[in-house]
Amino acid sequence: MNIPVTSSLNDLLGPSIFLLILDMFLENPCQWMNLREIARRIDKNPGSVSPVIPNLVERGILQDCKVGKVSIVYHLNESNPEVKALQRLKQELTTSS
Repeated sequence: MNIPVTSSLNDLLGPSIFLLILDMFLENPCQWMNLREIARRIDKNPGSVSPVIPNLVERGILQDCKVGKVSIVYHLNESNPEVKALQRLKQELTTSS
């Protein structure tokens, strides 16, 4: 039985803001983004995105950097072994579909 594989973790595992953010960073691993840019790119309200970001930072998936007095930008932590595994999974999903 062949099961179609999709290129998005969100499509594969079900709708989740967590997965939308993770997918977006996996597609843009070298970019630093603030909360508003993350929300804009995944087409969600910043209020819906803001509770998820600290969890991704705590897990070591994202790195944060304070810019100015109050602004924080986020970046994919490519040195994390879990992120490397997610990147391989994303690549496999992309090449399989």
